[in-house]
Amino acid sequence: MKTMPISFFAQIIKLIPRGAFDKIVIEEKADKYSKRLLSWDQLIAMLWCQFSGAESLRDIARGLYSGVGKLQHIQAQPMSRSSLAYANANRTYRIFERLYYELKDLLFKGDLGRLAKEFDRTVLSLDSTTISLCLSVYNWAHYRKAKGGIKLHTLLNNDTLLPEFMCMTNAKVNDDRAAKEKVLRHVPAHSILIMDRGYCDFDLFRDLDAKGVIFVTRMKTNQKFSRTGDGKIGNNYGDYGITFTSQTAVKKLGEDNRFRAVKWYSAEDDKWFVFVTNAKTDIDAEQVARLYKDRWQIELFFKKMKQNLRILSFVGTSENAVLVQIWTATICVLLQMYLQKRSAYPWNFSGLVQCIRLNLMTMKDLEEWLIKPDVCIYPGEGPSGQEESNQRLLFE
Repeated sequence: MKTMPISFFAQIIKLIPRGAFDKIVIEEKADKYSKRLLSWDQLIAMLWCQFSGAESLRDIARGLYSGVGKLQHIQAQPMSRSSLAYANANRTYRIFERLYYELKDLLFKGDLGRLAKEFDRTVLSLDSTTISLCLSVYNWAHYRKAKGGIKLHTLLNNDTLLPEFMCMTNAKVNDDRAAKEKVLRHVPAHSILIMDRGYCDFDLFRDLDAKGVIFVTRMKTNQKFSRTGDGKIGNNYGDYGITFTSQTAVKKLGEDNRFRAVKWYSAEDDKWFVFVTNAKTDIDAEQVARLYKDRWQIELFFKKMKQNLRILSFVGTSENAVLVQIWTATICVLLQMYLQKRSAYPWNFSGLVQCIRLNLMTMKDLEEWLIKPDVCIYPGEGPSGQEESNQRLLFE
C-alpha cells in the first residue's frame, strides 16, 4: 500500500539534516535558556516566511497554525508572534549562518562547473548590494542624515551560483574597505576573483597577488599608468603590461607594481572596455573579457534574493533579527536551487519559487512533481533558463 505523501514544505525541510543543525545549536548554546520555542521551531518559522512570502509575524504565526496538521512530520509547532519576535531579537543569527555553509557543502559538494574545468581554479565574484532601511525604526543602521541602510558583501561562486561567504555592514562602509577587512581572508588561495571598479585598491591588489589569487577588474577612468613592453594587438583587443604611476601606487605596491591591461571591444555593446589583471600568461585577453562578463552572475543572484524572497522588508527591527531573516532567505535560495538542479523540468528560478509558493501545503510526492509538474507552457513562452522568461502556470 502506497504511503500518503507529506506536504511540499515538509519534504523540503527534510533536506536539512536535523542532527547537524542540533550540533550547531549545542555549540552556539542557542537553546540554553529556552523552554518553549526552540531553534528548530524558529528555523521552520523563518523558512515558512521565505517560502510562503509572509509579510509579518502575524502572517507567519497564522500560516503555521493553519497547517499544523500537515507539519507534524517535521516536528513543527505553532507559536505566538511575541515568542518568534523575541527569538529573532535574542537568539544568535550564527546558527543559521553556520547551517547555510553546512548545507552548501552537503548539497553542492564536488560540483565542478564549466569555469572550474576551463581554468582549473575556483572562479568567484565579489560585490555588494544595499538594502535601504527606515532610520527611525532601524536606528542602528546609520547611512545618511535621514536614511538608514545595510550592505550585503557577497563572495559568489560562479559555478554553483551560491555565496562562498557573505557578511553585513553599515551601508556607508566602502566596498574596498569591507573587502580588505572582512572578505579577503575568505578568498581561497590560487582562485580567480572578479570585481567591479569599486574594488580598485592597491592594497587589495597587493594582498590578492600575495595569496596567488588572479583578479580581474575594470580600470578606473582616472587611473594613471604607463605601458611596459610591446604587448599584443588584435582586431578587437590590446594586451600589454603596465605599471601604475601615481604616488600612492608606487608607495603601496613597490616592486609588485607589474600588471596587465586588456583593452577589449564588445560588439554587443559597441564600446571598448579596459580590464586590469595580475594574470601573467595563463589567461589570454579573450578569457579575461569573458571572465569579467561572467561577473553578471552576482547581479542575478542579488536579483533572485530581492525579487523572490523577503529581504527588502523585515519582520524584526533589531540587527540580529535582520541577520536571522537574511540568512534564512539565503538558506531558502540554496534549497530552491538544489531542487532546480535535481529537476528534469527546465525551470527558471522565479517560476519554481512561484510554483512552490502556491503549492506549499500540497500533499504530493515532490520528486515526481519536480520532474512532471502541474504546469502548462503556452506555445512560444517556454522557459529558456533566463529569469526574464515568461512562464504561465496552471495548477490542477
